[in-house]
Amino acid sequence: MKQVSLFRKLTATLLSCTLCCTGMTIPEFSADGTEVLPTRFDWREEAPEILTPVKMQYGDTCWAYSFVACLESNLIKKGMADSSLDLSETHLIWFCSGEPAPTDPDDPCCGSLFPYGVKAYTKVPGMGGYEPPLACLAGWQGVVHESDAPPHRDEQPLDESLRYQSIAHLQTADYFDQTDPQEIKTQLMEKGPLRWGYYHSFNNPLSKQGGYFFPDFTMEELKEGKYTGGWHAVVLVGWDDSYAKENFTNEALGDGAWIFRNSWGDYTNSDGGYFYLSYYEPSISSELISHYDFEPVTNYGAVHHYNSSQVRFLTPSDGIGYVTANVFTAEKDEKIAAVGIFTNEPETEYEISVYQLESGFADPENGTLAVQLRGTEKRKGFHTHKLPQSLAVKAGQQYSVVLKTPCGASMFLDSCSNRENTSFYKIYREGEEQLYRDWTDCYAVGTGDICIHVYTEYEGETEDCINGDLNRDGKVNAVDLSLLKQVLLGSERTDIDRKAADWNEDEAINAEDANGILAFLLQKEM
Repeated sequence: MKQVSLFRKLTATLLSCTLCCTGMTIPEFSADGTEVLPTRFDWREEAPEILTPVKMQYGDTCWAYSFVACLESNLIKKGMADSSLDLSETHLIWFCSGEPAPTDPDDPCCGSLFPYGVKAYTKVPGMGGYEPPLACLAGWQGVVHESDAPPHRDEQPLDESLRYQSIAHLQTADYFDQTDPQEIKTQLMEKGPLRWGYYHSFNNPLSKQGGYFFPDFTMEELKEGKYTGGWHAVVLVGWDDSYAKENFTNEALGDGAWIFRNSWGDYTNSDGGYFYLSYYEPSISSELISHYDFEPVTNYGAVHHYNSSQVRFLTPSDGIGYVTANVFTAEKDEKIAAVGIFTNEPETEYEISVYQLESGFADPENGTLAVQLRGTEKRKGFHTHKLPQSLAVKAGQQYSVVLKTPCGASMFLDSCSNRENTSFYKIYREGEEQLYRDWTDCYAVGTGDICIHVYTEYEGETEDCINGDLNRDGKVNAVDLSLLKQVLLGSERTDIDRKAADWNEDEAINAEDANGILAFLLQKEM
């Protein structure tokens, strides 16, 4: 039985690889080229192992529980953890708002943020900015196992030594358009559970069928204080187009519902903590539909930036564009490998330039242009871009990362962090890209430091490569074959050992390598 089970799993994986490599596709498409989606999809049915147990939140911390639930599913789905994974909400809450900026004066991110202390465990007054957890995790402040920090209902401050503890690092955060349900469904199927939000009225409980619909919601009445409830972050795990409109306490305008995982335990009328939200729910948030992709801590060696968790964006006037820059000083010999940037608008073109600066530089372009990368960010969020080639810098050397975005694109900054001769910006007008105004030091105008992250090459052990061991865990198994599938599908994951993926050592990664690994695993099982 063991051989049959393994054979089926490996054959299915290899089939997916081979179909993609030969130009064949598994999904069904309609006449207009769009993928035909099922009328019902539910991760509880498709792959329940990627969903960790529903938790009971403490205080107004749904933002942390929804974040962590998505991260857990992402790590399990990618084969970086098993279904027993339990990550800490305490760590995320404390370092996002309890003590949001490092207290060590030698830390370049040390700032003047007002800490909420243990109050953050119950309610975070005025928690604003551009997704504080996202900014926190982009700087490698988490995530950690539940066992690494006390339950946050204990309301204990965490030691500063835990700030940069992580079992995985954020690579990408994508935000999706609420008005495109086809895209949301497609991304849910491909990427796994998504984070979303809506307004929950305490006077409008779930129906007996586990449905929620609050048809009377309007932003005007919310501002007038007519509702008892609050904005609530939850996890999208599926949909059901045929979920009857009569299943809601207030009959909806039509059939269909999203399937969500909550963080209120197994509460009244829920399905073990899951519930249905009508497609017609007027309070569904357009700002919170998001997916987070993590990689192992060995994906890069170090991260350099100047930001706390309170990242904000500034959108220019019509016809105005920004060029922003951060200056860094290398603390040791290292290689610059990637740059992380925030964007607030979809389809944002970007140009990333890295300069080796002259001694006593006058501005962040006063040096040698060493590396440049251009592209288009399809979605708003945070994205890490691997440079075309790494740039070696010596200890003490100053270098800059310059980011140019189109007219109308927002620039990101941390108003609580402000250092002289560190962050700069200049503006240009549409059609006059070469007529930039002079660089302005952000310190001089008090705008705060620019949000640009730099990642260096990982300098871990350099043991010999094991053929087929794509995840470098010292053995070759079905997980490696699954990773090879991702490579063949065009994955840009930096944690995959691509040298190990070339099973037959012909300097090409293709279906022949998948066949080789499959044959090896089947032989090993006999």
